[in-house]
Amino acid sequence: MSLLARKDKGYTSNVTIEDESKIRILIIDKHEAVRRALRIRLSVPNHLEVVGTVSDIDMAKIQMEALKPDVIILGLQNASNEDLFHTALAVRDMVNETAVVIALAPYIDAVERELLLQAGAKRYLLKHINSKKLIREIELSSPSMPAFH
Repeated sequence: MSLLARKDKGYTSNVTIEDESKIRILIIDKHEAVRRALRIRLSVPNHLEVVGTVSDIDMAKIQMEALKPDVIILGLQNASNEDLFHTALAVRDMVNETAVVIALAPYIDAVERELLLQAGAKRYLLKHINSKKLIREIELSSPSMPAFH
């Protein structure tokens, strides 16, 4: 049963009230094609539910209370120092809202990695990770699925 089904510019959501045991995932990525591909990849396992996709962190912070994600997949971009600082602060805020953040980077940047992990990100992975490994990282990171730990 769908409680919320909405598609706006940069935001889609399918919040369901069934299966509270599912890991609820929010995807943040600037590129619609990446959000769509991640949604498809993560929709295969029955125990995962993509509750929404957004194009930026600020929109994600607005949607977090309604969507109540367990895990946030954060697609990173080549960012300026100011953008990186903003991202780190946002990660800290999202973690404080009880969501686990998994950052997906196009390439390893040691400074970015350290800053985001210090801000509370659970994992810092490359974007080209295969589906099976990404799903396993989500399972290991999710506080709502202790059976996978």
